[in-house]
Amino acid sequence: QGQVIRSFKVKNGGWVYGIALSRTGNVIVSDWSNGYISIYTAAGDLVRQFRGKGKDQGQLSNPCGLAVNKEGHIFVAENWGHCVSVFTEEGTFLYRFGHEGKAEGEFIFPRYILITPDDLVHVTD
Repeated sequence: QGQVIRSFKVKNGGWVYGIALSRTGNVIVSDWSNGYISIYTAAGDLVRQFRGKGKDQGQLSNPCGLAVNKEGHIFVAENWGHCVSVFTEEGTFLYRFGHEGKAEGEFIFPRYILITPDDLVHVTD
């Protein structure tokens, strides 16, 4: 019995996979097929996009789930990259963690991220 309050079309949209809210109230979405992270105002105006399709640091390999920590950093689960990359809201790459594998700290196609109020990061793969 929900009600749609607002919707908007995503620019250059492919497969929109993840969605999160920034600390400033912007809407962050991930485009799995095109490797974009897009940031919109609550009204749906594009603020910025950043991408770099690939597997090198700072590039995105099929971004899925998104989460934002207390500092406002954007955590991106990279499905085919088997890692999590972290960016500022301005799109500056900060660091990456994890790699392909089944041991602790390794991922096989990570999809979703949850960051708890005390900044613990949980990733599903």
